[in-house]
Amino acid sequence: MSADRPWCWAVLVMWLATVLSAGAHLPVMASANALVAADGSYSVDLTFDVPPFVQNVLPQRAKDPAMNAWLDSSTNVLAATLNVAKGRFQKEFAVLADGAPVPAETLIFPSAEDVVRYRENAPAVRLPAMLMLSQSGHLPAEVHSLAFQFPAEMGVVAVSVIRPEQPPAALVADLGKPTDPLPLGDAKTLAAGATVVREPGRWLVAVQYLRLGFNHIVPEGTDHILFVLGLFLLGNRLSPLLWQVTAFTVAHSITLGLSMYGVFRLSPLIVEPLIAASIAFVAVENICTPELKPWRPFVVFGFGLMHGLGFAGVLTSLGLPRHDFATALVTFNAGVELGQLTVISAAFLLVGWWRNKPWYRRRIVIPASVAIAGTGLFWTVQRVALAFR
Repeated sequence: MSADRPWCWAVLVMWLATVLSAGAHLPVMASANALVAADGSYSVDLTFDVPPFVQNVLPQRAKDPAMNAWLDSSTNVLAATLNVAKGRFQKEFAVLADGAPVPAETLIFPSAEDVVRYRENAPAVRLPAMLMLSQSGHLPAEVHSLAFQFPAEMGVVAVSVIRPEQPPAALVADLGKPTDPLPLGDAKTLAAGATVVREPGRWLVAVQYLRLGFNHIVPEGTDHILFVLGLFLLGNRLSPLLWQVTAFTVAHSITLGLSMYGVFRLSPLIVEPLIAASIAFVAVENICTPELKPWRPFVVFGFGLMHGLGFAGVLTSLGLPRHDFATALVTFNAGVELGQLTVISAAFLLVGWWRNKPWYRRRIVIPASVAIAGTGLFWTVQRVALAFR
């Protein structure tokens, strides 16, 4: 990096300062298990990242220092802020029976004592702080459909639903929007056509999981975005980049499919540090060599296998509908590819015009790769520490 380009250093310092201040705790999607009994009673157990919700921000936008500071608050402060968050949850969460909200009979929200207990048992890397709340009640008689709506600040919520005399269902609640309604009623009622809704069709499943796959890259998949940018930076010709992206795509498609069909799985506590390390490796190689080496596509293929297991972890938390398992799996993967192509297209629009300039490597590739490598190394250390919780 040339000393006559101080702006390169300024951008690099700003990038690393942002990373270090924001942190890189593993993003964990909120998940809910809903049970509807034959007598009309229901219960919802929701596991979510508590500090961001208390601070009224999306989990991916929350800052680690602010969340850690809240976790270290006094019992009185914890109780007061949790009480406000509980009131907000009661206003924004809804169990919808035929589109109408059903009043809750009981709500057990995380308490200050729960947070203190978590704090005492947690190691130095304490985020995300996933705790559970439980709500229960009774549905009105002759209800034909059921849906759920969660506060927008909880982000995307994966919902698993157990209903009487019907197969388990997987739903996705997106940023304060209601889930698709599920039919309720016994087999005789459904056969008579009394239900007002049907199980989500294949087209709706495809659109939903295509969007989820895309969102997992843009804007939520910062680690995957940095990996793709690392591939983009090295070399000034399109064909080598396409070879790398193809190797990455084939690899993550293999492990995503194998994992979701139960053939092979690996703990996120192993996968996530390896993904972070892959980001650092690609960026460091960009710094150390001015041109692509023959082994690069094979290295990228190996890292793609790890990223595929990471995608599988997201899909596992989401759940896949049994009646359209293959459709959801394929369209999620297609959404991931669209997200990656969007990242590459944006990079071309921003700096691709100068890829053949003699100063391109010195002014763009090196500073950007140093920033990406620093970010990947920081995440690697943090995620390894998290694995030893």
